[in-house]
Amino acid sequence: MKIAVVENENQKASSIFEPGFIAIYEEDGGEWKVLTRFENQVCNAKGMAAVRTAVADTIKQLGDVKAIVASEIPGIASGTFQAARFDIFIVEGNVPDLLDSIKKEMLETIEERQKEPPKFDIMQFLEPGVNKGDFSINIEDVMFKNPDLTSKKILIPYLENGEFNRLDVICGHIPKWFVTNLGAMGFEYEIVTDLPNRKTVRVMRMQTP
Repeated sequence: MKIAVVENENQKASSIFEPGFIAIYEEDGGEWKVLTRFENQVCNAKGMAAVRTAVADTIKQLGDVKAIVASEIPGIASGTFQAARFDIFIVEGNVPDLLDSIKKEMLETIEERQKEPPKFDIMQFLEPGVNKGDFSINIEDVMFKNPDLTSKKILIPYLENGEFNRLDVICGHIPKWFVTNLGAMGFEYEIVTDLPNRKTVRVMRMQTP
């Protein structure tokens, strides 16, 4: 197990925005050893874009490490680490004294994640259209691979939050909630193709007069 730590020269956990070092620790035979240690460049970054770039460069240096420890990782720095799927641990004190408890917390986190069912991600089922912002989705295919989901659970979160112009929904039949719910959500639809067991329904935002 490897853990990255933001620390000062005395091996105390420090802020990502304070001068110091980032060290990678690895457990070896019950003992923690420093694999590598490099200067923390994030503290020199000024402005959001510079911080984001500095954190991204740090992430590259960390390789396969996915946990970082510090006394403080605020704002955009925290968001950039989280976007890269890092586990962040905010602690105070001497790093060698903290690593065992952090390892225990990491293992508990991994165990909890394994209990949780994976979240549905519609993006893997969306096919881009000819024009920018146009997508299509085969709802029958999605439900076949995710039998616990309904068309409502699949589409409504995307319609509410997705960035698109037109969404072509390929289905065996038009979902009833298209008739009752889409208008209230600010959408309209039209039937593009209408075959006995395969229809394409185009969903668009309502045009305001």
